[in-house]
Amino acid sequence: MSHQGLLYSRIVRVLKIFLPLIAIVMLSSIFLLSRGNKSTNAIPFATFELEQRIKDQQVSKPIYTGTNEAGDDVRISAQTLKQDETLDGVAHLDAVNVLITSDTKPDVTLTSDNGTVFRNQDKVHLLGSVFVANTDGYQMTSPEAWIYDRGIKIVAHGPVNGLGPATKLQAGHMEMNRQTKGGPMQIHFTGGVSVVYDPKKRE
Repeated sequence: MSHQGLLYSRIVRVLKIFLPLIAIVMLSSIFLLSRGNKSTNAIPFATFELEQRIKDQQVSKPIYTGTNEAGDDVRISAQTLKQDETLDGVAHLDAVNVLITSDTKPDVTLTSDNGTVFRNQDKVHLLGSVFVANTDGYQMTSPEAWIYDRGIKIVAHGPVNGLGPATKLQAGHMEMNRQTKGGPMQIHFTGGVSVVYDPKKRE
């Protein structure tokens, strides 16, 4: 009986080590949005936080990097990631930052208070104080936005308020996409568009 009890204790200790590690690997897979060979996933962990993260199914400071079908480099980071309790392939984010870097320009940056990743549908929902900017000089805010196909298409639902080169604008809807697969990202505004142009600001 003593040998059986010792063997049981050893098995329990081993399981306590490996089961949390397996749970972490399964949770981190929620950020594998890109299926290409170029995609990487780096989710750092602090040892002292490991037990709490497993308990809450929460990951701190997750980072996803990958490439979409247009060849853009996509980077998504957040303060925390927590898997949805009922929906498979869905995770919720806090303090989201998205960077889309393109050879054809412009590059696009998005931030928001919160977000939701739908891994099986290749889309991300940003919610709360959404900020969108590109390297052409446009900066916009909206209550919410959607990122489709790992950055191929971005849609913001208004009111959208923005600033551009010598321009101040308002609209009910904003969409950024490409006319052709390898073309640059273009911005389209619809829904009660108001534009104020001040040529003096270009000087």
